[in-house]
Amino acid sequence: MTGDVAPESPPVDPGAAMEALLDRIADLEQRLAGADERQEMFAQALDAFEGAVTEAAAMDVSALLHPAGEEQSTSEPEPLDMVRLYEWVQEHIGAWAQRKVLRSQGGSGGLRWCPWWDLHPEAVTRLEALRKSWTGFVKLKDPTAMTIYYRDFFDRTMEALMNETGPFHACSPAGHGKGDFVPIAPPPWERDSVPSAAETAAAPLGGEVNGVGAVNPYRKN
Repeated sequence: MTGDVAPESPPVDPGAAMEALLDRIADLEQRLAGADERQEMFAQALDAFEGAVTEAAAMDVSALLHPAGEEQSTSEPEPLDMVRLYEWVQEHIGAWAQRKVLRSQGGSGGLRWCPWWDLHPEAVTRLEALRKSWTGFVKLKDPTAMTIYYRDFFDRTMEALMNETGPFHACSPAGHGKGDFVPIAPPPWERDSVPSAAETAAAPLGGEVNGVGAVNPYRKN
């Protein structure tokens, strides 16, 4: 009994096989190049979208406060009215805002508040700026205006004032603490030299520092 004999496979042409392989490689390279282009286009589109969102957020507040066609005032800024500011702070912070604040001086962490905020120049300046912002926002008819005011102005001002390194860091509801101002060196033209960090650490700012520091280019001989 004889079995079926499988037909012989045609001989493989090495040249044709190599040509087919090269064609496949070229096709894959073309596809990869197209994918890279699409990826680059997608990345550029994403960057453009993120830039547009950032720009829109920056213009958000400005557009609300200064609608199109409304002329911005170029007059001199109004002088500080402490009576008006005190009454505004009392109404819009003292009788409205609720925060858990440290009750004793010298504690670590937590929020700080000074009932004698008017003794802190930074607090006075920031709260007056906040009052002016509030005055502008309450006049707007946009229903989101006050949300933007609280998010971008009120919350950030309170955070700057009440954090443990802010102007109220030495205060508590129990008493006012005299915090130190940020140290500033003498004017450049009044310095003989600039002390090194080690020399500054060895003497208080404004005191005598031993040793020779860097030559002061501002010094007038």
